[in-house]
Order: sequence, then C-alpha cells, then structure tokens
Amino acid sequence: MRDVAQKLRRLLFVVPYVAKHPEGVSVEELAKKLGVDREEMVADLDLLTQVGPPDGDPGEYLLVSVEDGRVFVDLAHRLTRPLRLTPAEGCSLLLGIRALRQSGVVPFDTSMAAAEKKLLAALGRDAGEAETLATGTVVAEPDSVVSSHLRKLVTAARRHATIEIDYVSASRHAAQKRRIDPYGIVHHAGEWYVVGHCHTRGDVRTFRIDRISALAETTERFSPPADFDLEAYRRERLYVPSADAVTVRVHLDPLAVTRVGASWPVGEIEVQDDGAAEILIDCEGFEWVTGWVLGFGRHAWILGPPEARDAMRERLKRVGTGSTPATARNA
Repeated sequence: MRDVAQKLRRLLFVVPYVAKHPEGVSVEELAKKLGVDREEMVADLDLLTQVGPPDGDPGEYLLVSVEDGRVFVDLAHRLTRPLRLTPAEGCSLLLGIRALRQSGVVPFDTSMAAAEKKLLAALGRDAGEAETLATGTVVAEPDSVVSSHLRKLVTAARRHATIEIDYVSASRHAAQKRRIDPYGIVHHAGEWYVVGHCHTRGDVRTFRIDRISALAETTERFSPPADFDLEAYRRERLYVPSADAVTVRVHLDPLAVTRVGASWPVGEIEVQDDGAAEILIDCEGFEWVTGWVLGFGRHAWILGPPEARDAMRERLKRVGTGSTPATARNA
C-alpha cells in the first residue's frame, strides 16, 4: 500500500512539473528528483499514458512522450484552456462581489477587492464591457437598520448566542417577541433571512431580517445540531416554513388516507385506530392547502385554525360548491 501511495505522489509531481518545461525534462533528472531508478521512472511514464476517461477520445488524454531521453507532457485542451467568461457573466460576478462588499456582512473587504481585480484580469479584453454593464446596473443597498441587524446576527451565529427579537410578521402586523438560536444567514430572492431554531415554534424557521424591529443578544448559549449544514439546507430544502407560517390541522378519513398513499405533504401525521389521520401542515397562505383538501371531496376537512376554515369557506363560495357533508365540515 505504501508503494502505491509513493507511486501516486510521483505521478502527481511529474505532470505539472514536466508540463511547465516545453523543452522537456530528461528521464535521469526526473528519476533523481524522485529518488527512483531509470527503469521505475520509465514504468511510471508508461502508466501516465493510460490516464483519461474510459470513453474519451485521444484529445482528452494526457500525451506523455519520451524522445531522445527527454520527457514531454502535453495536456488536453480542456485541461489547459483558461476559463472564459462572457461580459454578461463577468458583470454578474462583479455585481455579486460589490453587493457583498456593501452589505456589511462580509468583513473581508480587502479580499473581496482583490477578488474583483483578479476577475477583471481574467476577463481580459472583455473586462471593459463587463465593467460598463456593472456600472450601469443599480444594486439596492440594505438600509442601515438591516445592515446593523445583519452584523449582530452574524456575530450571534458565530458565538452560538441565543437572541431575542421583536418580529413583525406579514400575517399579524404586530411585533411579537421571539427567542431564536441563529444558525446562519441566507440571501434569497432579494431578501436577507436568519435561519435558526425558534423557541416559540420548537423547530427551525426563517425570519426576514427587514421585519425585525428590535434585536438583542442574550447570555444564553446553544449548540447547533452537529449535522446541520446551512449551505446544504438552503440548496436542498424545497420548502422551509418561515416565521409567518400558520399551522393548519387537516382530518382525513380512512378512504382519503388510502388515496394519499405515500405522497403525504410535509407535516406531522397522526394515524388513528380506525385508519383515519390528522396532519399538521405549515402554510404561508391557504390557497394550496384548501385546494388539496377539496381534492378529497367529503373525505377530508380542515379542523383549524379559524382563519384556515374561513379561507376554505371563501374557496367553496368561489367554486360554487353546494351543500355537501364536505361543505358542512369545512364551514
């Protein structure tokens, strides 16, 4: 196993080292640098000729050749061709870098400035056009309150400090005190959110930062879940209940449960002895849940809360449903 590891290290050294020397490198020089004899060096070079995707064409392979005792390495174009960006792509990256520098979230302004210079250098002759596009694009900056909250939230998340916020939800229009453990900050659809464990709801929620009217760090500390990955959470979750979500309780009789099969929506399910079930669904509006319940006819109905039942009544009026058992239960 040790010999295999040593061979791998040699091969990883040979390719970039020889590729930097267009005039080639002698077999003896390589063998001396790597501490092996000439025969073993030649065997390593023979192995290199087999590197490449199994279904690739000859142009996708490494071309390793030995001529007059000197080694030459030519790489496939896709390995040596520099990254090319269109002016529009460069503009997008520039806007992203500048938005981060202005957000107050990223404290690495020097690094971001260096990244911008490298990007412009990589764009080459297209840098001017990308710069023009970026300069002519207006990027809204977060207001001073949001910026202040962002800094405090980033600090609290780094310290694993529980915070108390006054949060104005879209559905209630009145500030409520919430105690949350901030796991991290995400930016989605033009808005900043803090993701964390909500002590009121008892699970992970998202809070729009521009709806936080007051924020204070507490002396309490928390331990984030060992398996929680903020980037994976943002990328993979199809739906994350926000702080505005309302929990709707739906009853399904045994026939409706059979119809659902394995395609239950996300929610806490309680199956009853007679085969019926109740499910708690987090909703940020009632359009979807009322339509889902109506799909089962008289075999499902909303138990609560009152505003969800009101939404169902309005939905029934719109579709002109007559008096049925389903209508009565949802009324």
